[in-house]
Amino acid sequence: MQENLNTERQWLERLAGGEESAFRLLFDRYHPFIYSFALRMTASDTIAKDVVQDVLIRIWINRRSLHSIDNLSAYINRMTRNQVLNGMKRRAHEESLIRELYPSRESHNPTEEAALGKELEQLLYKAVAQLPAQQQKVYRMSRIEGLKHDDIAQRLNISRETVKKHMMAALRSVKQYLLENGNAIGLLAICLLEARR
Repeated sequence: MQENLNTERQWLERLAGGEESAFRLLFDRYHPFIYSFALRMTASDTIAKDVVQDVLIRIWINRRSLHSIDNLSAYINRMTRNQVLNGMKRRAHEESLIRELYPSRESHNPTEEAALGKELEQLLYKAVAQLPAQQQKVYRMSRIEGLKHDDIAQRLNISRETVKKHMMAALRSVKQYLLENGNAIGLLAICLLEARR
C-alpha cells in the first residue's frame, strides 16, 4: 500500500511538472470513473462527456497544485460532483431565463433551447475574447474555474483589490459588447452575467 502511495505521489509530481505522459496516465485511469459517475448523476451521455472534458481540463490547468493532494480519487470524485452540480444549476438558470424571454412559447422544445444555449455560450466567448489579457485571465478564473477573488489574487500574485478592479472592468466591457450585439441573445447573456455576480 505504501509503495502504491509513493508511486502515486511520484506520478502527481510528474503531472505537476507538466509531463504529458503523466496526464495521459491520469486520463486513462480516471476517464471511465468520471464518465460513469457523471452519467449516474445526470442520466445524459452528452452532459457526462462534457463533465469529463471539464474535469480533465481543470485538472490540467491546476496541475501545479496536484502534488499536495493526499487522495487523488477523492479529489476527482469531489471535482466531478461539483462540475455536475454547477452545470445543472447553470442549465436550470439558463432555461429559466429563456422562458422569461420567450413567455409566449407554449411547448418545451429541448432542441431549440440547446441551440439557444450554444448561441449564448458562443456570444459570451466572443465577448470575453476581446478583453485585455489580464482581464481575460481574471474573468476566466472567476467565471469558468469558479475561484474566489482571494485565490485569483494569490495565483496571479496581485492584490485582491486589483482582481476586483479587473473583474469590474471585464464585466463592463463584456456587457457593452453584449449590448452592441443588439438582440435577445445579448439580453439573455447580460441577465446571465448579472445573475452570476
